[in-house]
Amino acid sequence: MMQREVPYLRPPLATLVLIAWVCVPFVQLGAQDAHRSRKLPKIELKLSGPTTVRPGESLESNIFNALLTNRSAEPLLLFVRSGMLMNARWDWSVTDAKGTPIGMALVVHGYCGTPITSPEAEAEARHLRNDDLLVLAPGESHEFMVLPGPSDDYSFPSAGTYHLAVTLTYVPPNADHYFDERGNRQRALGYEQWDLSRLGVDQFAAVKNSLSVQATSDTWNLELPSRRGPKQGIIFNNIPLQLPIH
Repeated sequence: MMQREVPYLRPPLATLVLIAWVCVPFVQLGAQDAHRSRKLPKIELKLSGPTTVRPGESLESNIFNALLTNRSAEPLLLFVRSGMLMNARWDWSVTDAKGTPIGMALVVHGYCGTPITSPEAEAEARHLRNDDLLVLAPGESHEFMVLPGPSDDYSFPSAGTYHLAVTLTYVPPNADHYFDERGNRQRALGYEQWDLSRLGVDQFAAVKNSLSVQATSDTWNLELPSRRGPKQGIIFNNIPLQLPIH
């Protein structure tokens, strides 16, 4: 008995077109999400502050400011409260006139004082509100205080000019990671968790889709009239009181 071949049944062209049309948007959405998750906003940081400090004056207590400018083509959303950039870490670097990093001493700091807020007030403060959100349009700038200033643990070996720079790492509320200046994914450790339940629908979505920031400032020159050693510190109700080490 002869076997009869069953011809291969090809799906109609219209079916293939329909399958492709349905799948492409999902692929594009996934690609856009992956691209956005690694997108780093272009930020310019310009540092300013005191040009000199007295021998016994605390560097940490001095007020420095960073002018943050959005150099991206898209708006940048930031969490700001009472003029302070929240969920932000400011890491200082200090070098001498030749660009050599200044060393730091191991100093034991004491803490005293009483809590200045109640547990109820702290719980209330964890709620984000719509007016906590600041949007910087492309090219727009905003100045933030950098707190604290450079550590008083630095040891300046001689009088002269020293160069200060600060690196900002900002993480959107409740994000579990951020991307550094090289585009590498880093875990967001040490950041507080916030209650987003009081945000509006649009604000909530904007926060969830907002980007992290990491940028390093230009240098700021600080003139010291004499050598400067580290200081023994006592923190009283969050106010540093510095005592020179002899």
